[in-house]
Amino acid sequence: MNYSVHFLDRQADFDKTMEAIAGAAWIGFDTEFVGEKTFVPVLCLLQVVVEHHIYLIDTLRIPDLSRFLDIVTDPAVLKITHAGDNDYRLLNTLYGTVPQNTFDTQIAAGFVGYNYPAGFAKIVERELRVTLAKSHTVANWEARPLDPKAIDYAVEDVKYLPNLHHKLTHKLQMLKRENWAREENRKWEDAATYRVDPYKEALGNDFIHQLDFKEKIFLLRLYAWRREKAAALNVPKETVLQNRHVSAVLRATKGGENAFKANRTLHEGIWRKQLPEWETLWKTPPTDAERDLLKSLPTPAPDDPDREWAMELLYHFVKRRCLENEISAALLLPKGEFNKLVAGNDHDQTLLSGWRADLLGDNLVQWLKRQGPVSMDWEDGKCVLKMG
Repeated sequence: MNYSVHFLDRQADFDKTMEAIAGAAWIGFDTEFVGEKTFVPVLCLLQVVVEHHIYLIDTLRIPDLSRFLDIVTDPAVLKITHAGDNDYRLLNTLYGTVPQNTFDTQIAAGFVGYNYPAGFAKIVERELRVTLAKSHTVANWEARPLDPKAIDYAVEDVKYLPNLHHKLTHKLQMLKRENWAREENRKWEDAATYRVDPYKEALGNDFIHQLDFKEKIFLLRLYAWRREKAAALNVPKETVLQNRHVSAVLRATKGGENAFKANRTLHEGIWRKQLPEWETLWKTPPTDAERDLLKSLPTPAPDDPDREWAMELLYHFVKRRCLENEISAALLLPKGEFNKLVAGNDHDQTLLSGWRADLLGDNLVQWLKRQGPVSMDWEDGKCVLKMG
């Protein structure tokens, strides 16, 4: 398919174009952004493919994207992406956008035999017999004018989306998995997907279980302080305080300035200006909300070699079921979420429902929910797995 490529860098031209394509049955799109320099990523380029046209939209020069965002939220228009979670999260962060009617080629590929997450170039090569250039996957998207090679890369990122959608949809229909893919895409259409837990960094760190009550409170506050400081300065959190220094700061703050001076891993430039604020965080009594939060923190399960063996065995059993059905295990049951399930921590409740439950079968789903004992024995020369 040959496309006419248009570069839009004026608001009036952009608005007119978006108005013209608002009634389209589908669009494909991608974003290019820079996220390593600031707390809030900078959207630099938006690529849209529709019918016989590709539009490269200079978002550094077009301040109002509302007409495009209206299309993203319009349930009558199908949105085709690859690894669209990055794009949708960015649009939600910047504009509060929650998309409707989505189709992701990376997700679809996971249902038809590809490992998840499969790269765009790999899927394009296998499905469309086209080899993409890979030299410009990292470009300076803030530079103007854009490098011609970067423009070529931006065009390639969307020009194959319509044909991929067609090919993968056909395969999904043949396997009767179109509804499964639709269910998986639907998570991006739920506002809850984009809610950020302000305590996720602290509570997701195993280090917190090694601390006493006051230290846990300080750790919660230290991560919150870093996030708020980074947001105020619009710089990455690592610029404010690197992750590798968090535990050292916690231990040294208890001992005051002399403890920092004695710690050779912490350069004075890291702590000197921040110490008064950290000491305030340390000395301030805990709030009721902080107490309640720590009460809800699950206690790590004691070491149980038999249970660990059983769960690891069952995970491989799940992977085997995926191999038999040519579905990526990472799509069905991501190892991180499986580990949360094993540990008894909060996990994605959809992991044991919907298409996943259909594929795993009722027996395995019910066992995973109650997590009874597992035993293995040999019967008539066969290895038999028994779940209690």
